[in-house]
Amino acid sequence: MSTAGAAPITMKEVLTLPSIGISPQFITFTNVTMESDKYICVRETAPQNSVVIVDMNMPNQPLRRPITADSALMNPNSRILALKAQLPGTTQDHLQIFNIEMKTKMKSYQMPEQIVFWKWITPKMLGLVTQSSCYHWSIEGDSEPVKMFERTANLASNQIINYRCDPSEKWLVLIGIAPGSPERQQLVKGNMQLFSVEQQRSQALEAHAAAFAQFKVPGNENPSTLISFATKTFNAGQITSKLHVIELGAQPGRPSFSKKQADLFFPPDFADDFPVAMQISHKFNLIYVITKLGLLFVYDLETAAAVYRNRISPDPIFLTSEASTLGGFYAINRRGQVLLATVNEATIVPFVSGQLNNLELAVNLAKRGNLPGAENLVVQRFQELFAQTKYKEAAELAAESPQGILRTPDTVAKFQSVPVQAGQTPPLLQYFGTLLTRGKLNAFESLELSRLVVNQNKKNLLENWLAEDKLECSEELGDLVKVGYTPDYLFLLQTILRTDPQGAVNFALMMSQMEGGCPVDYNTITDLFLQRNLIREATAFLLDVLKPNLPEHAFLQTKVLEINLVTFPNVADAILANGMFSHYDRPRIAQLCEKAGLYIRALQHYAELPDIKRVIVNTHAIEPQVPFFRACVLASGSEDPEIHFKYIEAAAKTGQIKEVERVTRESNFYDAEKTKNFLMEAKLPDARPLINVCDRFGFVGDLTHYLYTNNMLRYIEGYVQKVNPGNAPLVVGQLLDDECPEDFIKGLILSVRSLLPVEPLVDECEKRNRLRLLTQFLEHLVSEGSQDVHVHNALAIKADPSRVMDYINRLDNFDGPAVGEVAVEAQLYEEAFAIFKKFNLNVQAVNVLLDNIRSIDRAVEFAFRVEEDAVWSQVAKAQLREGLVSDAIESFIRADDATQFHEVIRAAEEADVYHDLVKYLLMVRQKTKEPKVDSELIFAYAKIDRLGEIEEFILMPNVANLQLVGDRLYDDALYEAAKIIFAFISNWAKLACTLVKLKQFQGAVDAARKANSAKTWKEVCFACVDAEEFRLAQMCGLNIIVQVDDLEEVSEYYQNRGYFNELISLMESGLGLERAHMGIFTELGVLYARYRYEKLMEHIKLFSTRLNIPKLIRACDEQQHWKELTYLYIQYDEFDNAAATVMNHSPEAWDHMQFKDIVVKVANVELYYKAVHFYLQEHPDLINDLLNVLALRVDHTRVVDIMRKAGHLLLVKPYMVAVQSNNVSAVNEALNQIYVEEEDYDRLRESIDLHDNFDQIGLAQKIEKHELLEMRRVAAYIYKKAGRWKQSIALSKKDNLYKDAMETASQSGDRELAEELLVYFIEKVRFHSFSKKECFASCLFVCYDLIRPDVALELAWMNNMIDFAFPYLLQFVREYTGKVDELVKDKLEAQKEVKAKEQEEKDVIAQQNMYAQLLPLALPAPPMPGMGGPGMPGGFMPPQMGGMGMPPMQQFGMPPMGNY
Repeated sequence: MSTAGAAPITMKEVLTLPSIGISPQFITFTNVTMESDKYICVRETAPQNSVVIVDMNMPNQPLRRPITADSALMNPNSRILALKAQLPGTTQDHLQIFNIEMKTKMKSYQMPEQIVFWKWITPKMLGLVTQSSCYHWSIEGDSEPVKMFERTANLASNQIINYRCDPSEKWLVLIGIAPGSPERQQLVKGNMQLFSVEQQRSQALEAHAAAFAQFKVPGNENPSTLISFATKTFNAGQITSKLHVIELGAQPGRPSFSKKQADLFFPPDFADDFPVAMQISHKFNLIYVITKLGLLFVYDLETAAAVYRNRISPDPIFLTSEASTLGGFYAINRRGQVLLATVNEATIVPFVSGQLNNLELAVNLAKRGNLPGAENLVVQRFQELFAQTKYKEAAELAAESPQGILRTPDTVAKFQSVPVQAGQTPPLLQYFGTLLTRGKLNAFESLELSRLVVNQNKKNLLENWLAEDKLECSEELGDLVKVGYTPDYLFLLQTILRTDPQGAVNFALMMSQMEGGCPVDYNTITDLFLQRNLIREATAFLLDVLKPNLPEHAFLQTKVLEINLVTFPNVADAILANGMFSHYDRPRIAQLCEKAGLYIRALQHYAELPDIKRVIVNTHAIEPQVPFFRACVLASGSEDPEIHFKYIEAAAKTGQIKEVERVTRESNFYDAEKTKNFLMEAKLPDARPLINVCDRFGFVGDLTHYLYTNNMLRYIEGYVQKVNPGNAPLVVGQLLDDECPEDFIKGLILSVRSLLPVEPLVDECEKRNRLRLLTQFLEHLVSEGSQDVHVHNALAIKADPSRVMDYINRLDNFDGPAVGEVAVEAQLYEEAFAIFKKFNLNVQAVNVLLDNIRSIDRAVEFAFRVEEDAVWSQVAKAQLREGLVSDAIESFIRADDATQFHEVIRAAEEADVYHDLVKYLLMVRQKTKEPKVDSELIFAYAKIDRLGEIEEFILMPNVANLQLVGDRLYDDALYEAAKIIFAFISNWAKLACTLVKLKQFQGAVDAARKANSAKTWKEVCFACVDAEEFRLAQMCGLNIIVQVDDLEEVSEYYQNRGYFNELISLMESGLGLERAHMGIFTELGVLYARYRYEKLMEHIKLFSTRLNIPKLIRACDEQQHWKELTYLYIQYDEFDNAAATVMNHSPEAWDHMQFKDIVVKVANVELYYKAVHFYLQEHPDLINDLLNVLALRVDHTRVVDIMRKAGHLLLVKPYMVAVQSNNVSAVNEALNQIYVEEEDYDRLRESIDLHDNFDQIGLAQKIEKHELLEMRRVAAYIYKKAGRWKQSIALSKKDNLYKDAMETASQSGDRELAEELLVYFIEKVRFHSFSKKECFASCLFVCYDLIRPDVALELAWMNNMIDFAFPYLLQFVREYTGKVDELVKDKLEAQKEVKAKEQEEKDVIAQQNMYAQLLPLALPAPPMPGMGGPGMPGGFMPPQMGGMGMPPMQQFGMPPMGNY
């Protein structure tokens, strides 16, 4: 095998771009794009702007469209074209996306920044790279480009050559190249920016090429994202070339990909070569690194092991694209070759194992790509693993074996032969499990696995595998599993019931747990059990399936209780005791319980009183220790409120008052409201049941009202004295509402005395404004020595306001805070102050002075007396509210209170007491570290002009927001202080503005230079202009005008103030800047147009390519600089406007040579004729020169019409002569008219001969009577050309132009005219210098073809002119003799042709009858009558059958024919 044939990588030339019409000048990185293996896109700019789209499925049929764009990209998947073009005069790009198939525009967007590189990063997303940022623009919806990240510093001034994203779009990489280091400039430097979308972070690295890949690490079900990048760096005199493969975003707790790297070995001749592209084959997990000079490096993705290196192109490669389906890549070189690199599947594995001796890589490649060449290695490795009892690894190797070489019956038999260890998965199942995770089993594997599953009765697994298309179907497999068979579960259950009832229960329970629900209804299963009287089995089944206690199982719950109450009541009693059912038919079960003698269960289920009465009389069946009428089993066993109420109702109606009292006292389950209402309606003589209900459930008011209205006062006294004295306030309140006499209420209160809660009692009486009712009671308690706080509280305030102060001084044990608050509410402010003061509640006391009495002076005096911080704090707040800011600050300082600094600061600023504020803020700083405090302190220092303290303060540790402080100082015109702050925080922009305000312009310029901000430069510049510091202004202006958006603002500022020369000087200086842009050149041109006209034309000519011509056109138009305006129109290809300008302003703008160049390029054809008029009026001497250049463009008829109307037709004679070749009627007639007028018959005749498009008869009629003979001769000539032979001959005869008459007659072809002329010469001619005989002879000669010989002879004989006719006769005889000879010759040749044809037919017949010669000779037939026999002359024989092309008749044993 040859070396090329054995190479692991195959190279193929798919296409050459020049072969499909692409010029070599457009085969560059900026003109050619290839976003995928589907399309190549080429942008052409000559001979016209166009885009060529090459479909790689039919590369020799390119699609060329007339499109003007700076860049064009075809979508990787579909016929969608993205176009980018820079807007004229700006740095903005206009983006458009078109659907070529639909012929529609999908999206467009005007990018505010210039795009330096763009690429389809996904079929739905464009990546846009500007000088500073990267954006993503989706083609779906109406979304605009979204900014993804800022470019890192290492990519500044780099040429971007690639931009990519990983499949998950979580990682992005940007690649750029830049000139090499000074030590080795020829080695290009590569830079890379890696960006994480999730983390929003970037990492800058050195790399020339990079690509993403997905890789599954063993043990990790989720694929890992890898990035591979190639670097070539020069450091310390050494060149290092590396390939790196690392994992991005490793998953915590899961196996990860270990970092790999390898060397890139460049030959010595390629020392300065570098990688320009990287592609990763996802089919084979190979990395392709392609260099500029055409080297290809191939590495394994998993191990970074080198596989192959070779030069694939003699010309530089500038573009590559992945060939995803083939596992290779496309590359385009500068020659225009489109190369395809693919893996040589037949040789790569042998190459790796043999040439590289890397057996492990060879096996992995074979498994990965299903490649041949590693069969022996794989089998050997499998046997080694099997021998080492590594069955799992062996199973994986067999499952992944290339081309399935190990997926054979032998392998299955090998795994079957391995003995199964206890507690371990059989190796055969491990093998099949591995195969199932990898894909589909073959027929043999499917059959063996199915046997295992069927033996284990797990057919559901087979159904799942078949649904997932994991098994290969076969007849054997169908016979084995009978997929699709649905068992008759009811039949199976019936069959099992006959022999194994318990097994039937288990089977039924198994059916109930099947996926999708039980195939047989529960009720049907139960009936099957009951039909065979299998009560216990049916009960066991139902108890198991009814455990969820669902409402839909109510019927089955009733059924299981019914069958057991009828047959096994004890079982039913146990079921009911467990309480596992709650949805059964309770009345039905109650009846069955009663019939079964389960009276307690019956009482639990009955709800109607007659049923309860009927059951409850069965005393013989109820436990004897339970009293008959109490039926406590019912009460204790049931929690049904209705049953408990019914019981109370029954007991009350049967007179069992004690039982009613007990149940109402003990039961927790009856409905209290319902029971209360019933007892009130029943009006039992004993109110204790009602008292129980109302006391327990909070119906004290209703109880009191009921007892009072029913005159049961002793029960009221008993309730508050014995049952619940705590509810006495509620009782008193209700009695007051019922207007009970005060004596009864007072007596009731006194009867309770100390047990009565005073506070709620006071509240109840106070609600009803009956507090005086308690005075006697409260004073009685005090007199008895009561120290109850509530008693004292009630007397202090609420009893009698006039005695409050006395109570305050006399009582000590009341609740000071509470009573004080009550006093405040009662507007007894002095009393409240006295209370708070008595209890040392100084804060509350001072609040009364401040908030209620409103005496700040007393509050200050009180604060001096008590000297408490909290008191001073309250005083300070009050003073602050009243606007006593200085006093408030002093009080806050005394209070050492820093909590109110926000309010203090605001108030101090409003009152302008910054000296006091400084003292306060210094105190506050000792307690808290607040930015607000430190910031305000600096501001206060500034307000009192203590700048030294500011400098000292900012040098010390502080938390001030210096930026905000500086801005505030600046806004308040405290510029010296602001200067200190901005200088300290290095805010050069604000410092520059501040220095401007301080008129320190040089310093402002220095600060602006450090800030390097357009806004700052403008502010300083404008200030310097206003101060007429033009040198400094120019220094600033040069940094502004390089920004397109700010240039116009600077220009307007100068012009508005009349500083035109200074502005022009600024712009002229800006021309030499490195960042000088179109706007500067344009603005300077505008300024020249306005203020220095003499420099305008020179400027335009020097910098015409760098001007925004439309803007300068407007300026020149406004300033009426017509010559310059014309030049600009020409440069901008607006020739129509240029021509119009010249004609409208010819004194200044007209130049003949220039105008000729302009007028031939205009688009509006009307301008041609306007130009004709213009020249006719102003430059008639040059009009022919103009018309000559317009000759191919103008309508000559219209031009002639214009000149005829103007009366200057003769003026454009040279032009008409030049264009007469077009044979235009108007031109011909005009020239003919001129020739007639000039009597130039030669030119007239020439014109008539060469150009026939005119009114010939009209011209002939016009000149047939002309005084010149030659003119009349021309008229005869015209008649002749027009076919008017008689008129022509008549005119010639009239002028004795016999020769012309003869020629006319000859050309007419009319025999009659010719013979008439012949007669005319004999009869009419009056001869002068020649005889009629000569005319006769000449006419015979000229009209030879028309004159009949008999006529000629007759006339000659009759007029004695035979001699003159003899030459004619000789000619005639000679002619006719020749004709006869030709006829004879033709006849002879025709006869020869006939004979030859006959001979040819004979030959054909002979050929066709050749086989007849093989037959025996037939006997001659007797002669026909009238024909000779064999001895006749000529030997005539009748023709045999078969003549005329028919074959002879063959003999078929017929008898010989007889004689005629």
